[in-house]
Amino acid sequence: MKLNYNEKELHQLLQDFHDLTKLTLTLYDPEGEWILSYPTKENCFCHYIKTSPEGAALCDASDRASFEAAKASGECVIYKCHAGLIEATAPIVSDGFTIGYLMMGQVANANSPKQLQSLIEHALHKYHLSTTETNIANSTSPDTNEANKFVEYDNWKQYANAIPCIFDTQIHAAASIMEACISSILYKKLISTEKQQFEQNINTYILNHLTEDLSVDRLCEHLHLSRRKIYEYSEEFLHCSIAKYIKKMRLQYAQTLLTKTILPISTISEQCGFSDYNYFCRVFKQENGMSARSYRTAQQT
Repeated sequence: MKLNYNEKELHQLLQDFHDLTKLTLTLYDPEGEWILSYPTKENCFCHYIKTSPEGAALCDASDRASFEAAKASGECVIYKCHAGLIEATAPIVSDGFTIGYLMMGQVANANSPKQLQSLIEHALHKYHLSTTETNIANSTSPDTNEANKFVEYDNWKQYANAIPCIFDTQIHAAASIMEACISSILYKKLISTEKQQFEQNINTYILNHLTEDLSVDRLCEHLHLSRRKIYEYSEEFLHCSIAKYIKKMRLQYAQTLLTKTILPISTISEQCGFSDYNYFCRVFKQENGMSARSYRTAQQT
């Protein structure tokens, strides 16, 4: 499935979430591949776990298990990753298809500070990260001095300072805000399918040029699509020919004008792109089961 991302607005949405919650929010595609994060730099504890091949593999497996659980349930799932940190993943579902995921987290429960010490020390020991100098050389951290500091100090507190600690109520509140972000993504179509993008583009063009000659060649030029692709998309996404869809859009606009204005029906016919008034009256009655005049009267009662 080809998807279009409004990266500028998506980045702003992720940043707004972080400004409000102080938590990292990440967008993944339907296959679980990274798209965007804010902040872009992950905390040093997670970063250094991933410098171990085993740690990186377990992180990836934990993420993918959360994607599968969220997709299966259709809801946000809150869980502990393999390293013991709390995360939440929610599916982004449009027209019955999962088009991505939002994930927040890498946080610890503020109710259990001793547990944070235990999980950090366990991870440092398990992945040999507390004293292994090769991890420094392999680090991709943009801040080398900061990276060296955390590796050199065999002290769990250095890592703990980089992990947000929040209470259960805050975790669930942040998860709810993340779900609100998904609603915003869907409402604003910040992620759109090929079908949605085609429908949006063709609807906008038709409505802005109703009184003009809406030929297939003009649509091809505006949408940057070949005639073959236009015909293919119209059958697949619109379930009718381009000519029928244009007529449908014109008649729908006529219904709006009949309901919300007192314009003469002949004027409405012209504004909707029907050069022949008699043809307009005939097709309007065919599609609506009543004349344009009767339709206007029915809407006013």
